[in-house]
Amino acid sequence: MSKPVAWILGLALVIAGPLIGIALRRVVDRIAAKTLVAATAPDSQTARRLVLGLGHDLAVPVCALVALALALDLPGIPFPTEIIHRVLKGALVVAVTFAIARLAADVVTSVIRRISGIAGSVSLFATITRVMIYVVGALITLDSVGIRVTPLLGALGVGALAIALALEGTLANLFAGVHILASRTVQPGDFVRLDTGEVGWITDVNWRTTSIREIPGNVVIVPNRKFADAILTNFNHPAQDMSITVEVSTSYDSDLDQVERVTLEVARKVMCELDVGVPDAEPRVRFHTFGDSGIGFRAVLRTRQYEDQYLLVSEFIKALHRRFRVEGIVIPYPIRVLHTAPITEPRTVPLIEPSTVPAPLEAALRTP
Repeated sequence: MSKPVAWILGLALVIAGPLIGIALRRVVDRIAAKTLVAATAPDSQTARRLVLGLGHDLAVPVCALVALALALDLPGIPFPTEIIHRVLKGALVVAVTFAIARLAADVVTSVIRRISGIAGSVSLFATITRVMIYVVGALITLDSVGIRVTPLLGALGVGALAIALALEGTLANLFAGVHILASRTVQPGDFVRLDTGEVGWITDVNWRTTSIREIPGNVVIVPNRKFADAILTNFNHPAQDMSITVEVSTSYDSDLDQVERVTLEVARKVMCELDVGVPDAEPRVRFHTFGDSGIGFRAVLRTRQYEDQYLLVSEFIKALHRRFRVEGIVIPYPIRVLHTAPITEPRTVPLIEPSTVPAPLEAALRTP
């Protein structure tokens, strides 16, 4: 084969390789679109999606590298085939490494979501999986291009110790994040309150921080180490619904049995009419204080989740105020009533006669 023909054929292979890869990728994408719509079982759908995703990632780089290797093997092209083949093998390992890392991250994502639900956090475990595969792929790549990795591993061990000492805080946050998710004390989507005052939903736990979205919409970023050491209240465990109390007061002249009956009726009605209430829950009324202006009691209601309590309390107070007016039940003002004994007869203060004043005292009074 003459050199011009070899060069033309080699150039054609180099151009045709990526084009064939793009065509294969489109075929894989069409197959994925058809099979995933037709699949009904979640397991088969996940497996097909992962396999087709691997084919989507490897179609172009594998076809391009194979075409380039074939072009370089043509007689008449003066290239050192041994070095080129090592470089191509290393490039192929890199492409396969990235594809497998993505596939492994998708597998970890599917498994974690299967265990902890759709709201489960997978960013931390997916990142750890990718890093591990990248490290293994880098070592295989170096070995494939002819670089001995045994001395490198020894140097990496010493360097890893120095890096670990330098990145003590970062590694502490990393392992704290793994502990948070592995212990399943909290999960993304849970509504929590920390002892430092942060209240909100956990949106993500990554390799360094935990994100908490507060009710106003702000996002609080807490380092994993501090979050793991914090005393927190998880309002989603053991159940998402929770009891709330509303402080009320009534006059001393009120019939307490009537007050209890009316309050329970209003509470049942509000919890049944609002979506944020728990219709099956039984409200409670407990009197607890003889106050300065009335008798205090608590109305205990139940709401579906923490953030719904504000609407439930607001509607309950409005409905109870209207019903108390209809029933003639008085909600006392915060005043204090003083009862004094009546005066039956005037009281007179006797005058001191001058003759009864002692002489020394009289002289002292006359002294200017």
